[in-house]
Amino acid sequence: MAASKYEIGFEVISGMAASDDDSRIRNEATTRLQLIDRIIFDALQWPRDQCMPEESHDGLYADYVLGLPKRQMIVEAKKEGVHFGLPLDGRTREVSLPALARNNGNLDAALKQVGGYCTSRGIPVAVACNGRQLVAFIGSRIDGVPPTQGRAIIFRSLAEMRDDFQTLWNCLSYPAIERRYLESRVTSEALTPPPEKLSRRLLRYPGVKRRNELEHELRTLGEIFLQDLVKDEDFADEFIEKCYCSSGALSQYALISKEILKNRYAASGQGVKKTVTSASDKRGVSKDLLSAVLAKSVTKRPVILLGDVGVGKTSFIKNLVSVEASEELKRGIVLYVDFGREPALRTDLQSYVLDSFERQLRDKYELNLTSDTFVRGIYHGELLALREGIYGFLRETDPAAYRLKEVELLAAKIENKSGHLKKAIEHLTSGERRTVVIFLDNIDQRQDDFQEEVFLIAQSMAETWPVTCFVTLRPSTYNKSRRQGSLSAYQNRVFTISPPRIDLVVQKRLEFALEQLRDGGLSLSGEGVSVESHLLLEYIEVIADSIDRNPSLAECIDNVSAGNVRDALDLLTIFVGSGHVDTGKILEIKIKSGSYFIPLHEFLRAVIYGDNEHYSPDNSFVANMFDVISLNGSEHFLVPHMIDYCLRSSQSPHSDMGYVLQSEVFSHLQSLGYRDLQISSAFSRAERAKLCDFAMADEEAPTRLRITQRGAYILRKLATEFVYVDAVVVDTPILDEGFREIIADVRYIEDRLERARHFVGYLDTCWEEAPHPEGGFDWPAVSSALSRSIEEVARRVEGRRRES
Repeated sequence: MAASKYEIGFEVISGMAASDDDSRIRNEATTRLQLIDRIIFDALQWPRDQCMPEESHDGLYADYVLGLPKRQMIVEAKKEGVHFGLPLDGRTREVSLPALARNNGNLDAALKQVGGYCTSRGIPVAVACNGRQLVAFIGSRIDGVPPTQGRAIIFRSLAEMRDDFQTLWNCLSYPAIERRYLESRVTSEALTPPPEKLSRRLLRYPGVKRRNELEHELRTLGEIFLQDLVKDEDFADEFIEKCYCSSGALSQYALISKEILKNRYAASGQGVKKTVTSASDKRGVSKDLLSAVLAKSVTKRPVILLGDVGVGKTSFIKNLVSVEASEELKRGIVLYVDFGREPALRTDLQSYVLDSFERQLRDKYELNLTSDTFVRGIYHGELLALREGIYGFLRETDPAAYRLKEVELLAAKIENKSGHLKKAIEHLTSGERRTVVIFLDNIDQRQDDFQEEVFLIAQSMAETWPVTCFVTLRPSTYNKSRRQGSLSAYQNRVFTISPPRIDLVVQKRLEFALEQLRDGGLSLSGEGVSVESHLLLEYIEVIADSIDRNPSLAECIDNVSAGNVRDALDLLTIFVGSGHVDTGKILEIKIKSGSYFIPLHEFLRAVIYGDNEHYSPDNSFVANMFDVISLNGSEHFLVPHMIDYCLRSSQSPHSDMGYVLQSEVFSHLQSLGYRDLQISSAFSRAERAKLCDFAMADEEAPTRLRITQRGAYILRKLATEFVYVDAVVVDTPILDEGFREIIADVRYIEDRLERARHFVGYLDTCWEEAPHPEGGFDWPAVSSALSRSIEEVARRVEGRRRES
């Protein structure tokens, strides 16, 4: 059995202690090479790629900065001759730092130096070491205690490190550092959890927002006409003709740079020379992709169509087949499997795919693969071989028996479903000169292992069948699989499908729905819908007209959906029949006056709450930026600081496609005083809420990130809106007891306005204790804009009250 890392470390430190030569005095470089390097990398098992030697910060260089992307520990190396005057009592492991530093010049200077490095960079563990002696303490604290006024653990010699190796290992080793044993031992500091959120005191949180009969039926109709209608095969060609929008067009409303939009998938092609290209150009579908459809320039490998979930890969495929390559495929055969709509058992994927192909050939192309004529045609050679074989004499002497032998032979061929389908396609391509193209679509809606299994099926077909096979994948799966999965063994052609312009998609989809409604649309008697569809016609006219007249609505849909067509349509559907909107009032004004103008706040309320009574981050497109995991008021601004840093980094002329190293973001946030647990939690929330894109460098953790349209929109726009803070206040822990008593569950608009004022005042007080990086997130500016928004709503409420 292989030795554990702990055992290996103990053997190393034991060997060092046994061979220690007290008489030899090394300089700093030799001390580091022969002693400190061995303690860190061999005994404490820190990987060398987790160390940044001589890392600079504000012009100061730290000897060892350990941990990536989270900086965990700084070691200040002193030469062997710089003796630390440590207490002689070998039983004392934990000592007060002021007591250690008193009248101890060498150690006092080392402690202040490494403690200063940790404080300025927000790195928790500080170590001073001269090769034989070691002092470790917490160098970055948030409990108000100066780091050099705390306590430390000490080791007076290599022999002590050996004799109490368990403590050394638990406090400072790479495998154990995350457990914070040192911190729990020498400080009372820990991340004290915050008080419960207001949401915990609400009955039936988050609740379901009630809708009246009109709103309920409008929602049902909205789903039919905005989403389900386009899935109907009877409308497929008309939908593509009237609603398709080319991919790759840059958003007109994005709050992030055009370069990020342009290069949104550029990272997917790193390390793969000349194999990743855009599926579209200014003239439409690229010539390279059209050539791939016709198998003119494709090796025996699947072609990958790469794009995030919801960017319109299915529409791209349908447009490619029915419009762009329609002439080339006039006599072709297109076999298509949609794993997003049709359930498939993961245990028998290949049979499922083959059954689907056989069904399409029968229903769409009128090819019965089991008909006697067709089967005898494709196995003509095998039948000739039978005639010339040992049973050939039966053809003359016993025709019935010979016929039975033929049937047995052909039945065995048909029984081998994969082989039979392959033989049939070979016959169609060689005998009838027909092109066969296969699309395995929407596998990106499945788990990664499911996607890889489908890819292997596609690889087998492309390699052994005379077909061109396309597979849709999302970038994260492609990158992961290319590094260590099934894609690592192949050099595939990859075409990236970028999102279309969301505003154009929305415009065309609304126009399509309106056209169907004006023409009588569908027979809805079987849908259980009793409301007349002319009301939906009026309502969608309101939405279409408002988006056309109000750029802020188009900006909201574009940025919150972040290029995801499905999300954009979901936002529209959520608004139609929302219980948070006075639908009856809207229709009444529209019918009486001929128009109604949807204000941004009305649309946002439906989007933020969805179908819930109260805001819930788990059920909303919109994240709560002010959530915290600790009793530290400055943490309310951690996520804003992080997103702001990513936004500013993306605008730098030196930006790499808008990405910034996660380690840089971590270091920046640590330098502001945030703890690594707080930062890790913020990263997780930002990724889950799609505030940032994370580019995976390995299977362990994402190493680069960049801001998304949604992240920029919440930071720059939503954070200054009353409707946003009115929602997220129930999900934000209020750390101040005084504010917590007055920030309560209220229903009436006047009370909610007053609660929002208190919430802003509370955050203002938290900002006083928060870091204020130069050029970074500016809460006072946000607070001022937010207060103006609150007072504007108050004026509108007062105006309506006077009118009534």
